[in-house]
Amino acid sequence: MTLEEYMKNKGIKNEEKKHSYKESIIKRTLLTASLVLVVLIINNISTKFKTEVNKYLFETNYNFAKINNLYKKYMLSLTPKEKTQTVSSNNLLEYTKKEDFNGVAKLTVDENYNVKMLESGLVVFIGDTTEFGKTIIVQQSNGIDVTYGGVTSTDIKIYDYIEKGKIIGVANKVLYLKFEKEKEVLDYNTYIK
Repeated sequence: MTLEEYMKNKGIKNEEKKHSYKESIIKRTLLTASLVLVVLIINNISTKFKTEVNKYLFETNYNFAKINNLYKKYMLSLTPKEKTQTVSSNNLLEYTKKEDFNGVAKLTVDENYNVKMLESGLVVFIGDTTEFGKTIIVQQSNGIDVTYGGVTSTDIKIYDYIEKGKIIGVANKVLYLKFEKEKEVLDYNTYIK
């Protein structure tokens, strides 16, 4: 989408507003470039600063789903939104029985049950695990990692950002859900009613 199309869609006809918008983009870009240059210069001058930066960058566990969400909110606001099919929040998770399976929720679901995202997040793992078989792990925007176990088929790919309510795969009669934050398993009863 070009700037002109965006302005037309938003009903902005005034050349002054158009100029102000371009000026705002240029200012944000220059500010970002300036900050990066300042950090690089200080990094080359001070070994203590370099040590702190390396510690912060390489020893910190980042929530990339949250970063992606912020990026989409503030940086991609000019791109057209994709229309995705979602479901209402009251039927994201439908099951007939909930039981404990080594601290993880084991849900009895219908055959060919469509597994929906409980919260928006970034897919960080798709594959087989010894505990659950076919598994999808999602790093949610709220900082909680959710493991969807027993998902037999999926069309999503690793590092896809999936919105809340979107179907991520199919489970056959059993779905495992594990909630973790900073590698600590959380009580699934807090998230599954």
